[in-house]
Amino acid sequence: MKGLHCLIFLLLFTGHFSLAQEICDNGKDDDGNGLTDLQDPDCQCHFNVDGNLLQNGSFESYNNCPTNYSYQGDYNIANFWQYGTYTGINLADYYHNFNCSRDSAQVMILIPPALPLPDGNAFMSIRQYVYRQSSPSEKDIAKVYISQCLQSPLKPGEEYTLSFSAGRFRSSDDHEFKFKSVPFSVAIFGHTDCNAVPFGPVGAVSNGCPANFSGWILLGKISVRSKGNWVQNKISFSVPYNINVIEIGPDCSLFDPSRDLADSTTFLDDYIYYLDDLHLLPTKDFHFPSIQNQNGNPCSQDSVLNAPVVPGAVYQWYKDSVAIIGATEMKYHLPENNFQGYYNVRISTGETCEISEPFAAGLDPLSSLQIPADTTLCDSDSLLLAPSIDGISYLVNGTQSPTVTIMKEGTYTIVASSKNGCIKTFNINVRGQNCSILMPNAFTPNANGKNDVFQIPLQAKIILKEFSIYNRWGNKVFTTTDRNLGWDGTFKGTASLSDTYIYIIKGVANNKNVELKGIVTLIR
Repeated sequence: MKGLHCLIFLLLFTGHFSLAQEICDNGKDDDGNGLTDLQDPDCQCHFNVDGNLLQNGSFESYNNCPTNYSYQGDYNIANFWQYGTYTGINLADYYHNFNCSRDSAQVMILIPPALPLPDGNAFMSIRQYVYRQSSPSEKDIAKVYISQCLQSPLKPGEEYTLSFSAGRFRSSDDHEFKFKSVPFSVAIFGHTDCNAVPFGPVGAVSNGCPANFSGWILLGKISVRSKGNWVQNKISFSVPYNINVIEIGPDCSLFDPSRDLADSTTFLDDYIYYLDDLHLLPTKDFHFPSIQNQNGNPCSQDSVLNAPVVPGAVYQWYKDSVAIIGATEMKYHLPENNFQGYYNVRISTGETCEISEPFAAGLDPLSSLQIPADTTLCDSDSLLLAPSIDGISYLVNGTQSPTVTIMKEGTYTIVASSKNGCIKTFNINVRGQNCSILMPNAFTPNANGKNDVFQIPLQAKIILKEFSIYNRWGNKVFTTTDRNLGWDGTFKGTASLSDTYIYIIKGVANNKNVELKGIVTLIR
């Protein structure tokens, strides 16, 4: 029994104990944490990274062991890293190295991480404080960031990727790990000047998020889910100008302190997470397997997606991170219906596991563009069939145009293309017609069956919004939104006097809002 108790304690201690294990290819939430298949950290694959623009990306190199975890004494223990912001708060969760006795003792009692660590014996902590006030001035407590002045600047025109391992674990105040399914944010900020670090000082307005201070910009962020284990993830971004210093930590969101639980579990447990094994490189230097579209058109539902060729591999396809049951071949044919979404393929061998970059199918802005095959054009008017849409260009009968605007009747071939390489071709026939609404100038409501009702002619092409009639004093005597109704010359059951009346017609004709005003004479 003693051995069994030790085993249970070890499982709880390392954060790997659960009543059920997530199965990654059945489309179900097996462990009941609200996450299915690739959404669940259990199903993530580890990827290997060579090279680094960061120095000491796994925090193994350090000057000395922490003494009291205060900003003044311990802000730059890990070589090349320092606090991103001034803070006067004593923290037991900034830099940790299990070669340091106090660090090891404090961390393993308060918030023990899963072992082994992603790399070596050292890691960093990030704290996402809950502010006491809802104001964005954020005076009360600072967020925690780690910062590094880069050896060489990040330059515009190049895409970069920051890869990292992150985890959120049980704490001394949250034994049941109640926040295990709540995501946390990892963000990266940049500045041109290394002397901008740390920002602050304590009590400064907006002390909390780098982007609230002059010169700092958000480069990228991602939401991460961890249920007591280390999860590998990445953020890809580009820069608008040279960036010489970065800060890594929470995004700029404010959190509601009301999330304290009745059993005294605190919100602070929800917003502390660990980082390790950071790599910053041009994206082209990472190896991320990509899906190729066999017909080259990501807008087409009649597409075959090809996974990378890996000898002896087992394949599993996913749509929006949920397994597609039975899709286990190297190729996957998109379905005819409901094909829009993000597709991944998980490639597994006996020794490796890789998940491809997401492939967007049918999510291009061009996918929702529709132009009718037959339509009409009013004489002496223009017809807008497709507006200007960011990222889409048009060829109208071979002529480049930012919109599809038809000026005369005829047959047109319209080729729309997007910046993602999607192409749609429309062949339309435009017929001319007289769209004028010719209203009668008089009517005789004498019940003889001729010209008794004043109404919009049936042949008029209009979608009616309002048809109203007013007497000469501006009083409304009739109104309707029914296209087929007209005025019979009465008001509240009483015959109106012979006189001139004003009518107003509002509606849509030829895809345009129209408003027509005129005078009609009632004759008795």
